Amino acid sequence: MKTHLQLFAPKSIAVIGASRRDGSLGKMFLDAIVRMDYQGTVYPINPKAEQINNIPCYPDIQSLPAQPDLAVILLPKEMVLNVVQDLADHGIKNVVVISAGFREVGAEGALRETALLDVVRKNGMRMIGPNSMGLFNTAPGISLNATFSPTLPLRGHVGFISQSGALGVAVLELSQALGLGFSHFTSTGNKADVGDVECLQFLAEDAHTKTIILYQEGIDRPDEFRRVCTRIVKEKPILTLKAGRTGSGLRAASSHTGALASDDIITDAFFKQCGVIRCDSLNDLLDSARVFTDRPLPDGNRVAVITNAGGPGILASDALEKNGSRLATLSANTISRLKEILPAEAGLHNPVDMIASANHDTYQKVARIVVEDAEVDTLFIIIVKPPVATTPEQIIQSLAPLIRGSRKNFIFTVMAQAEAGNGDTPIPLKDVAVFSYPEAAARALGHMHAYVRIQKQFSGQNKELTYPESAVFVKGLQKKQLPQQEIIRRLTANNIPSCQQIISGKLQEILAFQQKTGTIVLKIANETILHKSDQGLVKTNLSDKAAVESAFKVIREKSVDLLTQNQQPVFWAQEMIPSGMELVLGCHRDALFGPVIMFGLGGVTVELYKDVSFRVLPVDQNDAVQMIEELKGSKIFNGFRQFPAVDKDVLVRTIMNFAQMIQTTPDIIEMDLNPLIWPAGYKNPVVVDSRCTVSVNA
Repeated sequence: MKTHLQLFAPKSIAVIGASRRDGSLGKMFLDAIVRMDYQGTVYPINPKAEQINNIPCYPDIQSLPAQPDLAVILLPKEMVLNVVQDLADHGIKNVVVISAGFREVGAEGALRETALLDVVRKNGMRMIGPNSMGLFNTAPGISLNATFSPTLPLRGHVGFISQSGALGVAVLELSQALGLGFSHFTSTGNKADVGDVECLQFLAEDAHTKTIILYQEGIDRPDEFRRVCTRIVKEKPILTLKAGRTGSGLRAASSHTGALASDDIITDAFFKQCGVIRCDSLNDLLDSARVFTDRPLPDGNRVAVITNAGGPGILASDALEKNGSRLATLSANTISRLKEILPAEAGLHNPVDMIASANHDTYQKVARIVVEDAEVDTLFIIIVKPPVATTPEQIIQSLAPLIRGSRKNFIFTVMAQAEAGNGDTPIPLKDVAVFSYPEAAARALGHMHAYVRIQKQFSGQNKELTYPESAVFVKGLQKKQLPQQEIIRRLTANNIPSCQQIISGKLQEILAFQQKTGTIVLKIANETILHKSDQGLVKTNLSDKAAVESAFKVIREKSVDLLTQNQQPVFWAQEMIPSGMELVLGCHRDALFGPVIMFGLGGVTVELYKDVSFRVLPVDQNDAVQMIEELKGSKIFNGFRQFPAVDKDVLVRTIMNFAQMIQTTPDIIEMDLNPLIWPAGYKNPVVVDSRCTVSVNA
């Protein structure tokens, strides 16, 4: 049985607030249903009309001859609660609330929405909205447009979920020019009940949906969202445009991890873990949806550029490599065959520059040769309006048989005004995506290649991850700094190595430790003092009694003004670890996503260079590998100058051990291990400084 079938694919629908008045939402809504030729039964409800649009009208819910699958409410906000209760009393389980005036308008509206949701939950109903634009379903046998959009959707295979109703209308308008067709659309509105998760569950099972796109202003129920996405992306790509990249952070940054972990950086990491491709703009979202619609996925990311102008070919090459594609190396046989048919001035390698004299016959011959090259996965064809007697339309049409008969991918950039009808609108042709600029085409193709990798990655993942308990944040939460002894105990219990160390306020104990250990580091052990080295509270290379006594005295004097009244300085003595590669591991509990971990290149410059990566718990080994590979300086792990190559399996294991510790100890709010030093000859990195904030009442 399909999930939420009656909600998203109803066989009958009641329109509460249908109207005869031109220009009203009730009239526009009913007109849209009629114009789309809805295949089910529609029940307009209006106590003052006998019929609307030649459809029998009913005065109230009680008068309906049958129970509808779905009810849509287009009434003033003050009337909505009683109507939903009436629907519940009559056993109607699915409702879309178009009416606005709820949580989106402030505190009074939020109370109204809470009361509405209470009725829905108590009666086992499902509700889209309030403040929704509605939904449509173009599947044969349904053909429902339950929105007030003046534009009828094109039929196609893209499922669209939008938190913004107005943006949904805009996308419908834009999609007409692009030739982009939809299988389904839902405006989720305030997401009081039904949100992205339920929409995704339906689209996952919908045979007419091949690609899913979202517009999101917020992510509700992130754990559920991640679970459903990781299942869907094994079969269907998911792309999202998530607004709010520049929004202010929700957390106070008292640690390195908190300072580096902006909301948007964590959101990016979360989408990677979901297998969701994040787009940068509305153009990017719609362009990418087009390339996924009809063509098969390429086997790889090797691209051959075919052009009749050198400059655009170079721009395309740059854009392709920037977006993760690779210029294919054409075989000697391909180059030889091209040489036989192209002028001497032509460029025979990749890009293949046929020069301006190329006509539709030239494009056809060159494409036939290149498509047979085993080193090519995608043909990236650029058409600058040629001076010869041929048009871009003729060129594309001449290639149509080749495109439809090939399993390889074709993408077009037409840098010319269309000859007929649509100004500079891309020329529509089934089975291909046509762009106006090579950069846009390259970006969309890059998303396609990214999905090929995503599909391979998640298809091999069958084990369900264990999710940590959702974090609950309360303003004024009591927290404290964890003593170093307890931090070391936790690290040791989770197989995260630390150096030899003691914590003491007595000089004689520290001297004894130095005699036993050799060269040591001495620092203040007070948990509330940050950036100790910047304040002269860390002394290194202490190898004899005099050096230890001098450092002890200096640190004690410098710490006086930093300690609270009557607080005595406590010292942290550690064995001196040889210099080496410096790393950082950290975590904090995000207000939305819960526990988030960070890994990167550490030391005192961690906040300057910001070469770190993040993941939301839970993580698996693939996440740990990606965290390592995402670093700009990741090549250092293969060996660089004074740093020998390290065992990446050990790095992965260290990240996984740290993640496991955070997931199983819910009192940890923030933690920094910075630096972990990995000297030459050591089998693993060693924690030499750490800091941890815990909840007092966890």
